[in-house]
Amino acid sequence: MRTGLKERLRDTWIHPRHLSQREIRRFIRAEGPKLRGLLLDVGCGKKPYLRFLPNIERYVGLDLASTMHGLQDVDLVGSALALPFAECVFDNLLCTEVLEHTSDPGRALQEMARVAKKGARLLLTVPFSEQLHEEPHDYSRLTRHWLAYLMESSGWAIERMEERGGAWSEIGYRLSNFLYSSAGATASPDGSLHIRPLAGPPVVLLCTAIQLTASGLNWLWPSRLGTMGYGVVAIRK
Repeated sequence: MRTGLKERLRDTWIHPRHLSQREIRRFIRAEGPKLRGLLLDVGCGKKPYLRFLPNIERYVGLDLASTMHGLQDVDLVGSALALPFAECVFDNLLCTEVLEHTSDPGRALQEMARVAKKGARLLLTVPFSEQLHEEPHDYSRLTRHWLAYLMESSGWAIERMEERGGAWSEIGYRLSNFLYSSAGATASPDGSLHIRPLAGPPVVLLCTAIQLTASGLNWLWPSRLGTMGYGVVAIRK
């Protein structure tokens, strides 16, 4: 898929990663309107969740200079391991699918706590079942227990943690992702995928059917034996 077409299809079942992205959007859409004041998005990329934050007065997006998403939407270049801000600056923070790309997720959480005001809210998502991506900077997968330990020991009190889909969603997502990445697309040196002219379209249709089936099974036969990842609402202690 061309980049523009991929962006237009991102919110549809045709996108091979729709199952996971749908759950992240659902989480941010539900919690985002509760956030107000000054917000820091750690690892903002192209700011895909800005539309779900209607009450934010000012939005600051930070990302690495080497981000594969480009710097056109980034307000400030910096690292989650050494945030370039003073203490107690932000009313809220957003961090989606970033901790797995940090060599020290505990330190990143401490840095977020340092720049957050007391009582600030953090919306955080992390993958649990995910193929290697954005290599070589893909370092870890966190269980809910390890994530809870890291957050509580870094200055955050967890208000709520939820799983992003059950076992069927995980299976469908991984299978769809695998088929598209291995048979439906080719990878560029930067890790981005480009659809194969002949094999791509039928593989995408197969991925769509797999994801729809997995979603139905997840509703009919719920199971907590697996998940795609976690969404967390936390409060700065």
